Amino acid sequence: MPTNVFQGLFQSDPDQGSLRRANGLRLAAVPADFLLTLHLYLYERFGEKSQDLLYRSGFEQGLLDMVQLNQHLRAQYGGGNCDLWQMDAKFILDTWWEPLAQGGWGCATFTFGSPARGVSVVDVEECAVAVALGSADHPVCHFAAGLFAGAISFYERAERHATELECLAAGGARCRFVVAAGGEIDSAETWRQEGVLAQEIVRRLQ
Repeated sequence: MPTNVFQGLFQSDPDQGSLRRANGLRLAAVPADFLLTLHLYLYERFGEKSQDLLYRSGFEQGLLDMVQLNQHLRAQYGGGNCDLWQMDAKFILDTWWEPLAQGGWGCATFTFGSPARGVSVVDVEECAVAVALGSADHPVCHFAAGLFAGAISFYERAERHATELECLAAGGARCRFVVAAGGEIDSAETWRQEGVLAQEIVRRLQ
């Protein structure tokens, strides 16, 4: 791929051996095989607990990303009196995800239900983890689920959980996640394991 495709998106410093986003945050460029090897190693080392490790890692990263985004938006739009939860949810989540999409994590679409229910749905096309892991008999994007739970928890100022209802690696058309309070996510995961389709699970929650 021509290098000029990435001009303005990433900054490379060969002398320092670094790659950074346009906002200065450092990145690591890795092949898809790295994600596959990482997941296989974690499963070999920790078994089923590896799913929780990946989820918790994603959750913490989502929180950290939003803290940094909040600081950036304060400086850009209103100084110390402006916080991101005063802004439109879709604008905030799209802004947060944009550099991740540019980095190859997939194109995400955020859909928000009624504020009273606090249920959000995230559809990801070509999710990096699902693409890297290939065929599977169950959803594999635990890190991404944690990312969405952490980011939306920060925005809504309430703990949210997430589960993947449909996964590209498991034969789905896309990767679909639902983010909500813990009890609703427990129900969503139970229904998924019982074979209820993602669309029906979302309908029940909303």
